[in-house]
Amino acid sequence: MNKQHLCFCLITTLVLHAKSLSSKPEINRRDSLRRFGSTLIGIPFVVPSTANADEGIAAITDSTIGRAFRKSVIKGAQVANELDGQWERLSDGLRNKNRCDPNTGRRLYDNGVRKDGTPIGNPGLGALCEPESLLPLDNTVGSKLLEVAVASALVTSGSKDTTSLNKYIEQTKNLVRPSFERSLQISTSEDDVKRRKFNFEIYATLRAINTYLKDNNASVEEFQVNWGREIVSLYAPSASRKDYTSPFPVKDDEFQDYDYDKDQLLDALGALKVALDRLKEAGLLASYEISIPYDDYGSVVTVAVDDYVPIGAEILLSEQKFLVAGIGQALVRSVVNRARISFSLDTFYIDPSTTRQDNYNPTQLLLSLSSLSKK
Repeated sequence: MNKQHLCFCLITTLVLHAKSLSSKPEINRRDSLRRFGSTLIGIPFVVPSTANADEGIAAITDSTIGRAFRKSVIKGAQVANELDGQWERLSDGLRNKNRCDPNTGRRLYDNGVRKDGTPIGNPGLGALCEPESLLPLDNTVGSKLLEVAVASALVTSGSKDTTSLNKYIEQTKNLVRPSFERSLQISTSEDDVKRRKFNFEIYATLRAINTYLKDNNASVEEFQVNWGREIVSLYAPSASRKDYTSPFPVKDDEFQDYDYDKDQLLDALGALKVALDRLKEAGLLASYEISIPYDDYGSVVTVAVDDYVPIGAEILLSEQKFLVAGIGQALVRSVVNRARISFSLDTFYIDPSTTRQDNYNPTQLLLSLSSLSKK
């Protein structure tokens, strides 16, 4: 079975799944996720990389990108290429650019209504109706993030000698610098140049750290937690549940099916919010949304980060199969780990304005935390 055939099979599966959900109004999101996962068992998930492993971060917007829906299929990703017009027509056809979710301020997918007036299906995660602009990048904050990343890698390895890690970083920079310098030629402004330079620095640093930690999954995950903890210590040392407010209305049964400490989760999300606020001030993201969807009864948290500056570096690291992830994942892993909650984390890179492959340009980092439970 070739890759194009696999793509078509997966798209067909997703479309049929979406149709089945729309016809069964009593299915909640937890059931839909369970059923969706079962449909994919046995289907190989092939993600062909379109970037040369040593080409750097120049051309990645035409890469294979995961997509997610907030409500029905938050963990569902699709593989798409030029033949996937069926999915493009479906998802773009459902997007209503004139409607906004009153809670989140995001565009809605309009699936229509039943005879009794209830909506069919659930809205997907769309672009902000009134998007915020990125502030100028603060190089001081960017440099500090890289500095604590290196320090966290050393803590993880149990070493105090920076010589070996710095050597890996320089080797990586030398390897990808030609591609990076070519990418600067298409920069549109001084701020754009600064953002591309930051992508270069963080890509080289994280790739080197992955190599330094010997591509070991446990070590890389420990590094993420250590790095996130240092970022929180810098920018949100005294944050608590008082700093967090969900965009969704609170319901009495919202946390009826959880076994962890709810207040500790809210403390974690408060710390995440304050840290993201600081990164927003530093020009590393334009806006974000942290939510506990009320139809999941406390078992799911979603974090959407719009106009996420290091997204280019992180997509390339992911496509090249490096285990290490970026700033957003490090923060999430750290704060939820501190709350003594176990969870599954899925990462998606999204263009919230379209799914058409000819102009797909991912700008949003979407993190889905599911299966939350007490450690």
